[in-house]
Amino acid sequence: MKQSLSIADLLGQPCMAHLGLNVIGGAAGLSRRIVTSPRIQKSGLALAGLEGYVKEGRLQVLGASEFDFLKTLGSELAEKRLLALVCSGIPGIICTKGHRPHESVLRCCDEAGVPMLCTDSLTSDLIESIAPFLEDFFSPRIQMHGVLVDVFSKGTLILGEPGIGKSECALELIYRGHRLVADDVVVIKRFHRTGLQGSAHERLAHFLELRGVGIIDVRNHFGMTASSDSVNISLIIQLIKLSREAREQEMIRRERHLRGERMTHETQEILGIPVRKYIMAVAPGRDVALMVETAVRKSILMGRGIDDEGSFLQRIERIAAGEEA
Repeated sequence: MKQSLSIADLLGQPCMAHLGLNVIGGAAGLSRRIVTSPRIQKSGLALAGLEGYVKEGRLQVLGASEFDFLKTLGSELAEKRLLALVCSGIPGIICTKGHRPHESVLRCCDEAGVPMLCTDSLTSDLIESIAPFLEDFFSPRIQMHGVLVDVFSKGTLILGEPGIGKSECALELIYRGHRLVADDVVVIKRFHRTGLQGSAHERLAHFLELRGVGIIDVRNHFGMTASSDSVNISLIIQLIKLSREAREQEMIRRERHLRGERMTHETQEILGIPVRKYIMAVAPGRDVALMVETAVRKSILMGRGIDDEGSFLQRIERIAAGEEA
């Protein structure tokens, strides 16, 4: 769903407090006018008469350069361009460096219910304060059932059906010095179009539920460094029960390796971004936490260009060619 944010809600954010924003027009629209885009738009093109470049749902900014340009147009044309901007369906306008438009423009804001805000801050300071909040607020996000741990500084999402041992694996990883990020409900958001960041639900942060034991506060049991607020997701571990089908798939994979076939690495898409994925069978006697650590190490080495499978296949080829005993 497309998220939206009223100008009133935006003004209530902590990142806005130091800007000293004052409402100088259109106060009636503070709760009605909605921001729907994470982008902030400087209004120079619109003031130049290119009204089609005004993007729907974007907060508009008028800085020193925009007001200097308006002075070159003459008062009548400058007023006309500003009135056209106000009536273009935008959620609101912020004037920086203490600039404020003519009273006729402010009256138009009152009539149209378009908030006009003013700050003494520089345009660059305004954008640096608001842009990160808007990007975070409008980031696509989902919730997934699983466990997220920070293993060797790599966000590792552990998935599997209820009762398969995800939380127990996370507990063992904590004992090994790694960090819990989220248990049961993992909130995942996409940022910069290429990355995924995972965190816990705000009510479940640093809590872990263990069957037969109950809920534990990881920070109370293991210290503040045993959990982390968020981590970028780099790897998915899918836990499955050891079954005949799982054994058969593993045998097929092993035979293909011995035949010298290069296997493609499995991935899973989350919010449109593919993430490397390993499927691990869970059975009595298997140290799942150790397997997870090894998978993360392997993923790190692959990022450095070290390919275990590739090295293995090269050796098979040398043996087949008689180059190695």
